[in-house]
Amino acid sequence: MTLAVLVFLASGWLEGGVLGNVGPRVVADYAGRSPQPHQIQKQLNSGSSDTIARFDPPDRGAPEGTVDAGGTRGKCPQDAIQPDPSLTVLVPRVTPDARDWALTTSPHPTVWVYVPDTVASQGLFVVRDRQWNDIYRQEVALPESGILELQVPESVEGLALEEDYRLQFAILCPPDGTGAPREVVAQAWVRRVEPTSSLMAQLQQQSERDRPLIYGQHGIWYESLSGLAYQRQSAPNDPQLQQRWQDFLESAGLAEFSEFSLVN
Repeated sequence: MTLAVLVFLASGWLEGGVLGNVGPRVVADYAGRSPQPHQIQKQLNSGSSDTIARFDPPDRGAPEGTVDAGGTRGKCPQDAIQPDPSLTVLVPRVTPDARDWALTTSPHPTVWVYVPDTVASQGLFVVRDRQWNDIYRQEVALPESGILELQVPESVEGLALEEDYRLQFAILCPPDGTGAPREVVAQAWVRRVEPTSSLMAQLQQQSERDRPLIYGQHGIWYESLSGLAYQRQSAPNDPQLQQRWQDFLESAGLAEFSEFSLVN
């Protein structure tokens, strides 16, 4: 299954539940935009496996009944042009059946979303369980275009082990004169897992600088992405960290996002 993109023009999306009953309209396909794993591996073979920033997909099944929805080609009516890339939850695109899901070891993971230029000033971040119950819902101010950090706070119920949760981020478009609400929505899935003994042992042996690499090599997406992002924010002029960020996103099929700024 290739990565499809969805536009939800559902007036009741913000009320919850409606999105589960309204079928998505597939409007575009992003398959093949980024280099495929066999192409990337050729580039990675020149370095030591301990210091390479790469994402190795976990040997686990994707959530049943999921749909491809990492990005959407929708835009607000007032936006002059179709953004490219468009609103996207950053999740791996390295296998045809990945279905926009990824692993975390944290009950309160950090999610990263690419937000394109838009006239909209507000967004909405929602975390739901498989029964469409809201775990977390928060409106956020939209920055200028860039990769936005979204934290599931410790004040809310944490993700349960081996359970799948739907992550949704919406751009809330301003009124367009028709009286009809409109949201541009991207979504993905997250599953919390227990870290293996092998992962824990390797993390203890590595420096803090290299720990994000170990998470990535064990298929733990959210901790690896967040660790590399925080390092890039703290030392934006470090050439090694810049290269690691680019290599990691490229290995996950997300090369087109490597040059965008990280925003809060």
